[in-house]
Amino acid sequence: MIVGFGLLLLLALAGLGKDGRGLPLYGAVCAFAGATVCSGLMALLTSVALIGLNGLAWAWLRRFAAEAPDRAAVLPVVGTLVLLLALGLSGAGLGLAPVLGAGAVLAGLCGAAWGAPLVQFTGLLRAADGLIVVSCVLHSWPLFMAALSLWGVLAALGVTLLPRLAWRRVEEV
Repeated sequence: MIVGFGLLLLLALAGLGKDGRGLPLYGAVCAFAGATVCSGLMALLTSVALIGLNGLAWAWLRRFAAEAPDRAAVLPVVGTLVLLLALGLSGAGLGLAPVLGAGAVLAGLCGAAWGAPLVQFTGLLRAADGLIVVSCVLHSWPLFMAALSLWGVLAALGVTLLPRLAWRRVEEV
């Protein structure tokens, strides 16, 4: 469990400020981390959802990605580390797995707070992945369904808005 969540948080920190090239790997690590704390049908469904959704998202998002990834932004990484420290200190009574799962959600939200629209959108996808992992940790079917619904809303927004953004039109000229 510790190794899975450690890899998850390292990938979350390494993916901050990036355009999402690592989404399929991130989904696989999220599935591994979630499957280490739950079992049965929930582990199977969350693993399939995480790997499948992240693979499909990157297959669609790669047409919007720049040829060379930008340098990693420092501000979201520092913000994530500060929030993870505060979460670890204040949530010690919750247990290790819920705190680490919430840390994955926080890392995604910090990634969504800074950068280009594609980087922000990828951060929101990573936060939704974190919610799926938290649903595994808490063994909560309603949270799992809410996280899948959030993925659906983000997919609809991405299909609708990303092709129309101004940064995309500037690159074509």
